[in-house]
Amino acid sequence: MSSCRTRQQDESGRKAHLTRISLFIRAPGARRSNLLAKYVAADRKAAARSLAIGTHQNGVPFGLFENTDDAATATSGIGRNLRLFKLGKGLPLQLRHLRYFVSIVDAGSFCRAAATIHVAQPALSQQIAGLEAKLGATLLHRSARGVCPTEVGKAFYREAVFILQRVERLPGMVRSTEGEPEGPVRLGMSSTLAVSLAGPLVGACRTAIPKVTLSLVTGDFLRIRPLMESHALDVCMVFEDTPTLGISRKPLFRQRLYLIRPASAENAATSVSLETLAAIPLVLPAQPHTIRDALDRAFGAAGVIPNCVAEVDAFWSVLSLVKAGVASGIVPKGDFTDIPGYEGLRPVVIDPPIHLTACLISSAHMPLTSAAEAASALLAAQVGEHEDLWGGLERSMSSPLNFDGAGGCEKGKTGSDENCRRGGSLGG
Repeated sequence: MSSCRTRQQDESGRKAHLTRISLFIRAPGARRSNLLAKYVAADRKAAARSLAIGTHQNGVPFGLFENTDDAATATSGIGRNLRLFKLGKGLPLQLRHLRYFVSIVDAGSFCRAAATIHVAQPALSQQIAGLEAKLGATLLHRSARGVCPTEVGKAFYREAVFILQRVERLPGMVRSTEGEPEGPVRLGMSSTLAVSLAGPLVGACRTAIPKVTLSLVTGDFLRIRPLMESHALDVCMVFEDTPTLGISRKPLFRQRLYLIRPASAENAATSVSLETLAAIPLVLPAQPHTIRDALDRAFGAAGVIPNCVAEVDAFWSVLSLVKAGVASGIVPKGDFTDIPGYEGLRPVVIDPPIHLTACLISSAHMPLTSAAEAASALLAAQVGEHEDLWGGLERSMSSPLNFDGAGGCEKGKTGSDENCRRGGSLGG
């Protein structure tokens, strides 16, 4: 019975100490002196020394709890806990603090994050409060509905994810340098390219690099880009024509856009001008979208406005609407014989041509693992082997991997060549 009472008293004491610390951390500077006086009166020897150690000249406590994943278990008295706040730079950040913060942002609340990572919610809250105190910035907006990162918190989140992913990849990187490539590769791909390339690529990877596991995400470049910037993807093959800061870009080929019409369409013309194209009922991607950007520039230069009857982003939805005779579409593919059920769609050449550039892109700040490099090489090789499936593909180099080491320009062209720098343009 005595032992039971001791544990209850100890737990009550821990909660009281955590409450004191939390109040002190969150209190404005004017109130901290009053709180300090109260704590000194309650525990003169321990609290006075600990709070003095834990308070910087500007009244901001530094440091984080250490040697435990549960702040409550580190607290047998306010003095012991607050001794962990140090003057100056304080204790270094630990990976668990980054994991806690990322988990909270992903979950949207402390409660859900605590259940996911199996850490008590009060301890998790205390860890983040200490982290914010150490950084001298508010990382999270807190409300009754949950939490969301501040602007500073968003930047911290991106870097935390980057660091954690690098740490997770270390074992695979070490093993890959000693033998054949292995480990996960997160690949992004334009949905149009994935129609013809995803199957052959996965098959080639299983044969050539069996220890590499591919995760595939498909979508337009404007959907892929934030995933790349947050390091959620390793390498991507997408259509895009504008170099982006922080992203390494290697152009592979230029692809023409085609007007596609159902086989039953009355007009059997094999080419169409921009003026005629603008008068045809069209289903187009909604902005923002790489294809829509290219079309808007072309129509704007021609001084015409397209007759858009519906906006659809998904490649398969465009094909379905065209097949049903609802409207015509514009896609970066001029051959549909490899797509069962859509072989009858009729591609029509747009004159003057509108081009997109297919590129391999990756983070300019994070080098690829040997597994990602091997997957990239196989992906580029598949372009050469299956280029007949697109129609309108224009390779600007003898080999998809024939890049120089500087900026991804085609060998034989100089960096001053505007078309080389842009990797393709809308004109012919």
